[in-house]
Amino acid sequence: MTPHDYPRLARKRWRTILSGLLCGLCGATAFLWRSPPEYAARITIYVPASAQRTDSYAALLRTDRLGRDIAAALGPAMSGADIAGELTFSAGTTLLTVTATDRNPLQAKRIADAAGDVFTQLVTELEPPAPGMPAPAVVLAPAALPTSAVSPDWRVYVPLGALAAGCALALVREFRPRTLKSEEELVRLTETPNLAVLPADPNVPWDPLTVRERPHAPQAHVFRELRANLQFVDVDTARKVIVFAGTVPGSGTTTLLCNLAIVLATAGHRVVLVEADLARPTMAGCLGLDDGFGLTTVLAGRIAVDHALQPWAGSLFDVLAGGLIPPDPAGLLSSGRMRILLDELRCRYDMVLVEAPPLAPGTGAAVLAAAGDGALLVVRHGKTTRSRARSALRELSQAGGRLYGTVLSMVPGSKTGTTERDPQVTAPLAALQRPPVLTVNGRKRDRPNGLPRNGAGHRR
Repeated sequence: MTPHDYPRLARKRWRTILSGLLCGLCGATAFLWRSPPEYAARITIYVPASAQRTDSYAALLRTDRLGRDIAAALGPAMSGADIAGELTFSAGTTLLTVTATDRNPLQAKRIADAAGDVFTQLVTELEPPAPGMPAPAVVLAPAALPTSAVSPDWRVYVPLGALAAGCALALVREFRPRTLKSEEELVRLTETPNLAVLPADPNVPWDPLTVRERPHAPQAHVFRELRANLQFVDVDTARKVIVFAGTVPGSGTTTLLCNLAIVLATAGHRVVLVEADLARPTMAGCLGLDDGFGLTTVLAGRIAVDHALQPWAGSLFDVLAGGLIPPDPAGLLSSGRMRILLDELRCRYDMVLVEAPPLAPGTGAAVLAAAGDGALLVVRHGKTTRSRARSALRELSQAGGRLYGTVLSMVPGSKTGTTERDPQVTAPLAALQRPPVLTVNGRKRDRPNGLPRNGAGHRR
């Protein structure tokens, strides 16, 4: 940072600095309250000689002999090293000031007085005065008993501690990896519209299909809002292949796509879901479908796409599950067969919704997004850093992909939507029955010939 950046930081982080000041004030007060006080007693020694002699006497005060003699005068309770640690000296032109510090004010006075007596005696021994001449060093007055502590100095340490804590907290907040937590931040960073703010739903782990089970919940309203916003995206393309990619694992793309497919299909769109997050396939389990075959087996040429598509809820929409986990998911997603498959699905459906792996190097998500008409970036609230989002945008741009917009997911405490019962919402969703696993129109779906049973040595 340059000196010009600090005023800007102070204006930007003044609330943080104020909070740090209060915390530092409390912390410094608590620390000083627990710190033992120290008292200082002083004596002044007059040296009627030149300044050079005064400097020599000041050096004499720092000798080990003086410390031993003072300790001997005070008794066996203190050693010469203890005395040396409690004495400080300052020299002027003809005056020497000796300061003794101790936790006991009376002991500080005793040490200072003893230092004066021992020093004057030592100087007299070294330089006996001529008859009729004054002593070479004279204590002007005995030390006064200190009544107030000199350390810790509350007037200095408390403000300094508070200021240091406030500035440190502001710097930490400025330079720590910042996560995206607002729609405004996301729009500024990506320079694209945010199409939905998806509230966190505690029911998702055991009941992810919100629009079917809780059609009047705020989360269900967001999916319908996203459906409406998608109508104004790339209006020149009637049939779209939209790739949904998260910035980090666990961004909620599976839940988002399953619910979005339901609201699109109930509105009359022909929809197919394609699970292309081949390293972590969960869509089939979310919808109660067979995960033993799907995209990987189609790309490998083992079955035709018609046999791999699975209808959901009486053919409300179709699903192409991930299938068996391949050794190189990114290679499959970047293959020419994947592009051909997406083109074929575009001809059959109004909306092809593709769940991609997180946009990161080596996942193949960027190449997959470039193969579609556009991409939606799913940004998890509080988990996606600015640098991670920029990296995802860079990956997409380098692959030649087009970003339609973003979705901010898992926003805690978001109060969006309405709970009023809308007949236009209730009627189509009421007809949705929970589909049994592997059924089509009430009959058990046959597995394509030659495919292994679910999880035969290849599943998680």
